[in-house]
Amino acid sequence: MSREAKIPEMAKSALKMEYEPEVDVLTIYLQDHETALSHSGEAESGVILNYAEDGSLSSVEVLDAAGRYPASQLAACSVDEFIDLKTASQLAGIAPVTLRTQAEKGRLWAIRLAGQWITTRERLQQYIDSRARSTRAAG
Repeated sequence: MSREAKIPEMAKSALKMEYEPEVDVLTIYLQDHETALSHSGEAESGVILNYAEDGSLSSVEVLDAAGRYPASQLAACSVDEFIDLKTASQLAGIAPVTLRTQAEKGRLWAIRLAGQWITTRERLQQYIDSRARSTRAAG
């Protein structure tokens, strides 16, 4: 009997993006979303920077996001956590070059951010599950 592998739990990174269509706000969290805020400032019209109590940038809010970004990009922003392919490799036990190749071929959902491939834990798990299904089907 084949058992599907599950990626192990690790401490979650702070980087998270979330789009809330009901209020049309895109929030990019650079720290834990529960970080206490000390103050906010508008960087430009509709872009609000939120600062933690220690003065570091905690999050960025983009108001009227649907007017700034295509709907497909906003839909992709509602993700749980970004991880780089090196971390994904360690979690899944798959070589980073294999994950990068699978991302380039569209088999693993990933995007390039600042020159680095990133994915999410959820998408990595979907990829692992699809590999397990294709192995069972071939066997």
